[in-house]
Order: sequence, then structure tokens, then C-alpha cells
Amino acid sequence: MRNTKVLVEGAVVSGIYTLLFLMSMYIPFFSIFSLFILPLPFIIYLYRHNLKAGLLLWAVTFGVSLAFGGPNGIIITLFSGLTGIVMGELYRRKKSAFAVLLGASLANLLNMLGTIVIAQVLMGINFVKELEAQFQTAIGTAEEFYRSSGQDPSQIEKFKEQVELIPMMLPTYIIGGAVILAFLTHLAARMLMKRLRYDIPSFPPFREWNLPKSFLWYYIVAIVLTFSTPDKGTALYIVTINLYMILSFVLIIQGFTVIFYYAWIKNWKRKRIILLIILLFLLNSFLPIPLEVVKFLGIIDLGFMIKKRLKPKH
Repeated sequence: MRNTKVLVEGAVVSGIYTLLFLMSMYIPFFSIFSLFILPLPFIIYLYRHNLKAGLLLWAVTFGVSLAFGGPNGIIITLFSGLTGIVMGELYRRKKSAFAVLLGASLANLLNMLGTIVIAQVLMGINFVKELEAQFQTAIGTAEEFYRSSGQDPSQIEKFKEQVELIPMMLPTYIIGGAVILAFLTHLAARMLMKRLRYDIPSFPPFREWNLPKSFLWYYIVAIVLTFSTPDKGTALYIVTINLYMILSFVLIIQGFTVIFYYAWIKNWKRKRIILLIILLFLLNSFLPIPLEVVKFLGIIDLGFMIKKRLKPKH
């Protein structure tokens, strides 16, 4: 009886996934959200049953996606299914929100790398070269605009230097995209599953986030590598700039937790905090100092735990 119920529910969930899949394929606006919505049927079904049932659902949806979407459909279902199964299993095992975020991020990272390899091997698409070609086209258009408007095209040289770094920073974009996508999927899953009255872990308040202290040592290693001035374009250079950018972003997040903790102690209103953050980013667009200060706060907090030294007033 239970097996029949599981199969019937699997058929219903498969139908829901097929509807969402078709919407993502043929409705441009919906496709923006599909990457973090499509894993939801897998998450809920696996959470309600078990890993075996989730894998069976994944196998069924492969056939459906191939019938309606061809090779592109297979890639979409591979992507969403793996993320959904990993998250559903972690939810079922009552893991923390950070553990779910880590697992989903690794699944997304594997999906992205797999997509790049498939595109290269089966379709002959080189993402790095395609990216370089697009930016070169953009640079050419900008130079033409400067000439036609009577301005000195040499002003665009700094922009060129920044653009040349973009293909080398592809690992940073992939890792960042994987984490952001995992975070959005978790938020969507939690909103839906709370309505279904399932117990889903939530993140602690942002002010209480404390990243591992080891990130500070990794950042020091990145700084040392930066001062070693590796030759541009070499593997060491690519590793260095990506490591530095990722860890800088991590430390900025830690720095913002200090600001939020201080605001909580002082009972600042939410509007005041939002205005402060907007002001920091606006100022940083002119001079890259404000976010460096925030990063310094993150470094100090990881090294000396300044949030523990700030005592709330009772």
C-alpha cells in the first residue's frame, strides 16, 4: 500500500516538475527563476520519502526532459535534479542551514563544471573564448564611440585591463554563482516547506554569523602570493587573483556581520542600516576604501572576535 502511495505521489510530482520544466523552456521571464525553482519538487519528494525514491523520480524526469527538451532538457534536469536530491537528503537528515548551503553549493559547482565540459566536448563551445570574444566586441564598440564623439580612446585602456582579467576570474564567478544559487534555492525551499508545515532549518541572524578562522590564514596566503607578482596569465596568477577575490568577499561578509551586530546593540532601525549599506557601496564606486574598511573589520573579528567584546546593553 505504501509503495503504491509513493509511486502515485511520484507521478504527481513528476507532472509538477514537467510543468515547471516546460515553463522554464518556453516562458523567458520564468526561466530567470527556474534555476532555483526546478529543484523544489525533488527536495520535497525526497524529504517526504527517501533517497531511493528521489533517485527514481530523477530517472523518470530524465525521460520527460529528453522528450520535451532534447539535450538541453537533459542538462537542465541534471542540474536541478542533483541540487534537489542533495538538498532534500540533507533536509531529511536534519542538517543545519549552513550544511545545506555547502552541499547545494558543491552540487551547483559540479553542475556548472559539468555543463562547461559537456558544452566543450559535445557542442564545441569554449566558454572562456566566447567570453573573451564578447568582451573584445564590447571594447571595440566603446573605442568607436570614443572616436566618433571626439574623445581620447586612450581613456579606455584602464577598462581594457579590467576586461582582460574577466576570463581569468571565471573560477570566482562560477563559485560565487554556485553559492548564490544555493542560497536562493534554500530560501525558496524553506518558504514552500514551511507552508507545508515541515521543519526546515533556518540561518541564524546575520549578526551572529561567524565564518571559520581558517579563512584568515588563507587570506594571508593569498596576500603573500600577490606580493610574489606571478607572471600574468600563468596558472599561479589565475589561482592568486581568484583566491584573493573570493577571500576578500568572504571577509567583507564577516565585516558586515560586525556592523549588523553593532547596529543591534545600539537598537538602530532597519532603515538606518539599509541607508548605511547603500552609502558604503555608493562611496566605494568612487573610491575603493569603504569596503576595504568593512573587510578590515572582518579580519579583526576573525582574529580577535570583536563581536564578543561588544556587550549589548540590558
